[in-house]
Amino acid sequence: MKTRILAVGAAILLSAAPSQAGNLVYQAVNPAFGGSPLNGSWLQSEAQAQNIPQAAQQRQQQLFSTGTSRGGISTLTPGQIFAQQLQSQLYSSLANQITQAIFGENARPNGTFVFQGTTIQFLRVGSDVQVTINDGQTTTQVVVPATP
Repeated sequence: MKTRILAVGAAILLSAAPSQAGNLVYQAVNPAFGGSPLNGSWLQSEAQAQNIPQAAQQRQQQLFSTGTSRGGISTLTPGQIFAQQLQSQLYSSLANQITQAIFGENARPNGTFVFQGTTIQFLRVGSDVQVTINDGQTTTQVVVPATP
């Protein structure tokens, strides 16, 4: 009984002691709202990475709409997951072959690759390589140094 009274008394004394806390300071990340201007390029690259072109977004929606639905959330079947991973591996292999043709030991001065409606052309211009990618809807041109 005596220990219970001591415990209650200690709890009352501790709860009555003044507490100290620091001020909370909000620091914005976005430079438009007072954040560091050094964050601007990072925020821009994050926004561009999340910007899915409309055609790719439609293909993605078609892929997900073919799965079964659970509570409004589409899921992929194991077969669809396998097909997606296989397609990713095939594209990766194709990208490696194109990279070797452009920059490898026996690099060619120019060339064209065509697969599934996408045309990739490259041309050496001075110390740079111009790569043009046309997917049938958009054309993207990238210029990279010919040597690392």
